[in-house]
Amino acid sequence: MLLQAVAATVAILVVILYSIAAKSTKGVANHPSHVFFWGITLDVMRKVLRDHTEVSAEYMLNAHRQLGWKAFNLSFLAKHWVVLIEVDDVKCFLKDKFTSCVKGPGFQAAFSELLGKGIFNVNGSEWKEQRIVAAHLFNRRQLRDRMSTVFAMHAQGIVNVLRKKAADGPVDMQKIFYNFTFDSINSVAFNRLVDSQGGNPQDCAFQVAFDRCAAKVMTRFLIQWWPINKMLQTEDERVITECTKTINEYVYNVVDEYLDADGKVREDTLVNDQTMTGLFLQYYQDEGKSYTKGFIRDMILNFVIAGRDTTGAALTSCIEFMVKPEYEHFQKKLAAEAAGCFGDHPSDPLTYDDMVDKSAMAEAVFLEALRLHPSVPANEKMCTADFVLPSGIHVKKGDTLGWCVLAINRNPHYWGQDAEEFKPERWLEDGRITNKYDDFMYPTFNAGPRLCLGKNMAILEGKTALLTLFQHFTFSAVDGFVPKLLSSVTWQLENGMHVHVHPRA
Repeated sequence: MLLQAVAATVAILVVILYSIAAKSTKGVANHPSHVFFWGITLDVMRKVLRDHTEVSAEYMLNAHRQLGWKAFNLSFLAKHWVVLIEVDDVKCFLKDKFTSCVKGPGFQAAFSELLGKGIFNVNGSEWKEQRIVAAHLFNRRQLRDRMSTVFAMHAQGIVNVLRKKAADGPVDMQKIFYNFTFDSINSVAFNRLVDSQGGNPQDCAFQVAFDRCAAKVMTRFLIQWWPINKMLQTEDERVITECTKTINEYVYNVVDEYLDADGKVREDTLVNDQTMTGLFLQYYQDEGKSYTKGFIRDMILNFVIAGRDTTGAALTSCIEFMVKPEYEHFQKKLAAEAAGCFGDHPSDPLTYDDMVDKSAMAEAVFLEALRLHPSVPANEKMCTADFVLPSGIHVKKGDTLGWCVLAINRNPHYWGQDAEEFKPERWLEDGRITNKYDDFMYPTFNAGPRLCLGKNMAILEGKTALLTLFQHFTFSAVDGFVPKLLSSVTWQLENGMHVHVHPRA
């Protein structure tokens, strides 16, 4: 009896050890910190527990540097990725093998509280249906007629806030920009006038809850046994639960504006409604399809995340670069370009026509900041079939492919020896934005069928904010302040981006 118990215990331990043992794809180098059996687990534990440092996408970037910009195996606890970097490989799994590379069940489950069944967490017909409906919001007419006006209005809101704050000391521009993009996406996608820039408690509470939840979910994503932690309600899981409650209360208030007491859509709310919520509800009603309140919540939340985080992070990075002494001259270039855009009406908001053919430098600065600091610095897909990548790597069904956008965008094999320099002029040819960098070489906005629907919207929003700000202000670094990258779903600074703001004479 004792022998059987010992044998059973040994068998269980073998299964556990096998499940967490580091795995390697043949023909691919291991991460430089890889240790037999443990993968990078020991190195990560040392950094977190001893050095108290965040392990972010920069960890993968440094590995690519050390390995001569080659793909590598990455094993942490029970998870394994093949992290790719060659452009042809990226094109293969994001486009050519699109249907064979999906959001895996592990990813979907880990992000379920945050993304639910929204467009960023589904595959196949569910993804395609949401994309088709959402595409109606991001056409050229919407950019010209609605979005440009909204962005100009909220950009002026930044000016008003900075005029009040400039004399009080350093200002956290990350917070300012995230408030700007949050208020803007609510106006554009949901026709809601929110005021996080003005300090509205509900709007601010939602953003704080979302950021805390996203950081904890990222940690959960790396640990296979997080469902046990959820059941035990560990500290991280309690944070996710509490933050999800705040997030849901906020978003369900938006949903309830469209529903009657019985939970059915009020017909009057859909008349001439071109908001994201209205488009989805109208589509499902026309198609005779059922939907739940929870699904509407997921749809709304996914687009709020996309509209707030990506552009907010990009604008923060623009300031981070341009307060460095070696790049301060770009502030003058943007001020000169702003003067050309505003022309004879400097006190009026920018219009779409103001910026046509007049805002190339602002766009170049925005794209270059996103190249070096991509809003989503790393991502993954699970393979549902065997295939061979152009580089010769054999991929098997069930494998997880990772790609570090942060590294791809800095690969000197594609971007030259100045790849890690902030150089907006690389985007300009004869004073216009060049199109020589395709989406697979610059996958900041994703690529292939999942190319970001809001790419043009983000660029327009970014240019509007930059030109409006540099018409009125200059910015300088705060002595001793060093921004620190947070390990989260999107590019975000743990300690904000504090700078001095100086009104122009």
